Formats: sequence, structure tokens, C-alpha cells
Amino acid sequence: MPTYRCLIIEDDDVAQQFLRNYLKRLPHLEVVSVFTNPLDALPTLYNNEIDLLFLDMHLPGMDGLDFLSSLKNPPKVVLTTADPAYALNAYEAGVTDYLVKPYTFERLLKAVNRAISGVAATTGSIPRHIFLKTGRESVRVVISEILYAEALGALSKVYTSTTVLVVSELLADLHEQLPPGEFIRVHKSYIVARQCISKISSKFISVQQYQIPIGATYRNQVENLIQVNR
Repeated sequence: MPTYRCLIIEDDDVAQQFLRNYLKRLPHLEVVSVFTNPLDALPTLYNNEIDLLFLDMHLPGMDGLDFLSSLKNPPKVVLTTADPAYALNAYEAGVTDYLVKPYTFERLLKAVNRAISGVAATTGSIPRHIFLKTGRESVRVVISEILYAEALGALSKVYTSTTVLVVSELLADLHEQLPPGEFIRVHKSYIVARQCISKISSKFISVQQYQIPIGATYRNQVENLIQVNR
């Protein structure tokens, strides 16, 4: 599977170690360098292919958004901060996600999955795997093997060609992390892999042996899918 090269700019030693320990649990990420001063990171950013930048908001000499605005071709950025007040400015600046300290591993994993999807969209490739939190573990799932997913309260049930996983994601959040256009929302409680649909009736979509209901709100979207694929 592809390896994504990461850079950390964080001036707090505790927060820096906290993030590094989390990233060590994700084998598809490689931490290239860690810096406390953003200006020291510039040569590495300009001379290396960096896929993902973890950027603290409050840094020596400038804030993270000012530093980000100085970069000509920045990588995907996950902003980390103890202050949630900058969220709107951060998203307007184009960050992929915004982590408020102290954040959980589960929340970091969600940010990483979103960023990886963004890297794939930029390079024209589709991410082949996604890491999903199941209990205390993160499980690597081959995206092409996902048939559909079902909402289970604050969790989601992911059906693959080989197993069923209960993952710590809201269905809407899970949908955002999957390759855009490859999965379609057909009901408030279901998303379906387009390539796995075998039959569409007035009330149900068939995926292998499963029948997934079509919600009234999503009927037009399903009908558009039929038109596009005729």
C-alpha cells in the first residue's frame, strides 16, 4: 500500500510526542521530520515530497495560518491547536481538518483518512485502503471490498466481501472519508458502493445477497445514477 510522508511543526514537546506516538500506530504514514520553528521547516517542505503537514496554530514568530499562507504549494494540512476559535479561519485557508487539543486517536485517524483522500484526488489516484477504528484497534480495510455501510447510532456497520465490522464513525463521517463518487447515499442509514450494485427496483437496491432500502429523500439521486449508467 502507498506510504504517505508527513511533517510535524509543533513547538510544545508534550504535544509533539503525543502526536508522534499516535502516528507510529499508522504504518502507512512516515514522519519525515519534526520542527518547533516553522521557518526551519521550509527547506524540507521545498526539497521533499510531503503529503501531509501537521501544523500547530501558535508557533514561534508567527501563527500557523500565516505560515500556511506563505507556502506556494502546501501539502494537505491538519491544523492542531488548543483554541477552537480559529476553526472558521482555518477552513477558509484550506486546511483539511482542524484538531482541538487534546484530541483522541480516533479523531486523528478521521483527519488522516480525510487527508489521504485529498492526496489521492490531487494525484489522480484512488486510495486503496482506509483505516477504521474498531474497539481499541484500527483495521485496514481494502476499499474495493466494501459493499455498503449502515448507520448504527453513533457507530457504523461496514459490510465487506469477507466480513462485517462495527466501526467508531458516524455514517456521514465515514462517507466523507471514502473516495468521492465511489459511494452513494441511498437512505439516511445506508451508503452503497456504486460498483457493487447489481439491481435497482422502486424500493430497494441489491448488493450481492443484501437488499438495501431506498429512502424517499434519496430517490432522485438513485434515479440519476440509473440515467448516468445507461
